[in-house]
Amino acid sequence: MTIPTSKSRIFISRKRWKNYVDDQRADPLRFSKPGRLSELREILEEAYKLGLKVKAIGSGHSSSDIAISRDWMIDTHGLNQVFNNSQLNLNTPGDNLFFVECGIRIREVNKKLEKLGKALINMGAYDGQTIAGVISTSTHGSGITLGAFPDYLKAIILLAEDGTLHQIERSPGSGISKGPAQISGAGQINFIQDDDYFFSVGVSMGCLGIIYAVVIEVTNKYMLEETRHFSQWTEVKKELQEGKILQERRHYEVLVSPYFFNGNDHKCLVTERNISHREYKSPLLPRGHRKILPELFVRIVPTFIIDAAIRFLINHFPKIIPSFVQTEINTLTDKGYIDKSYKVLNLGRDNNLAAYATEIALPQKSYLDAVEEIIRIVNHSVDEGRQYLTAPFSLRFVKCSPFYLSMQHGDMNEFVCMIEFPTVSKTIGGLELLARIEDALYRFGGIPHWGQINHVGGQGQSSVEKLYPRFNDWMRIYKKLVPEGRFENDFTHRCGISHFHDLK
Repeated sequence: MTIPTSKSRIFISRKRWKNYVDDQRADPLRFSKPGRLSELREILEEAYKLGLKVKAIGSGHSSSDIAISRDWMIDTHGLNQVFNNSQLNLNTPGDNLFFVECGIRIREVNKKLEKLGKALINMGAYDGQTIAGVISTSTHGSGITLGAFPDYLKAIILLAEDGTLHQIERSPGSGISKGPAQISGAGQINFIQDDDYFFSVGVSMGCLGIIYAVVIEVTNKYMLEETRHFSQWTEVKKELQEGKILQERRHYEVLVSPYFFNGNDHKCLVTERNISHREYKSPLLPRGHRKILPELFVRIVPTFIIDAAIRFLINHFPKIIPSFVQTEINTLTDKGYIDKSYKVLNLGRDNNLAAYATEIALPQKSYLDAVEEIIRIVNHSVDEGRQYLTAPFSLRFVKCSPFYLSMQHGDMNEFVCMIEFPTVSKTIGGLELLARIEDALYRFGGIPHWGQINHVGGQGQSSVEKLYPRFNDWMRIYKKLVPEGRFENDFTHRCGISHFHDLK
């Protein structure tokens, strides 16, 4: 093999990697940051010669171990090119398609789309992840008519372990193309239109190959109006039981304090968002805004100071945590924030605070019972061991997904409730409490988020085969695309994906 001039960039040794909150670390044998497809292929060739496993990583926003490798880790941020749609071999013109390499961050996607007069149909509360990262872990926003990120996929260009590029789409009649895309330097691309391939590769946590590029559906740019108001769980629960509120709002989210106030009730923050046909106009401010004082505080005070102060208080004076959580809800109430869609959907600088989370998808039929169980567990943990949840837990409602290993997989006429438990990093007892909640919610049909802290695996109620009815179909595609297990790691071992499990 010819040694490339960029060898220093794509063949690095002794590189320490850590994720954004420093709760996942790795010291792999090799660490690379390719800037071109040819370099990505060289890495796979070299890894094959050395017998090393390979994992692609994005922004490190995940708190789970899905991208960790002892052998070779590939930082994909250098692969951020936006392609021209004319390079696609489409059945019909696609004005609302966006064709891009895997390593571009969502914030850059938003900027590129805005220049084109377009926008993402939906997004989560953070914009620092890579496009491949949010798709392959089924990251989501909210809205019972809106799916998670992979649901807007139209085509995936996957680099397999043998260096072959596959363009994967829905079955003929549903796919967008009549042949593979034309990408300079890519060579021949194997064209696959097959639902089993598409719904397997779309959410595959980097296990089926390296997603090199994607084509996603977008829409014309639009404005959103957001209102946040204080409520109580008894009132919110009644509205959710009636069901109309979820149909009347494009986005409806709830933050719930698990701690009691006013007898047996719980403070809630309800966030509602709808498309706005007017812009915010003010002689003083060029655009809308959320509540100014909390935003200014987070902007002015360095994040590491806020993190250290919060961590000190909650670990040394844990009895203040219920009041801290309820004050957090009070400070977030606001109304009439109108701005570009991606600015409203982004939580903002609060995302920079050091915290990890567990998130569980609950079926439409059982999520309200699950909330009651969460409240019981949290308060029992306080009484028995002074273990506290250090933030309100959130409820977001997402349309069910057809992707086989999506947490939202299910009947497309239904939705799931995604319940997330953010916890201040290094909280005493924090990880143990999250594990206790996760274990309890399996009884309600809960499925943990791949990109958050989870304990999926083994042979019990948390086994992948029990959680996902299409797991065996996914594994069939895995065995075709990854015959030598080049993308295996500790995550695939615990989930029963790795090839050595076939030997048992």
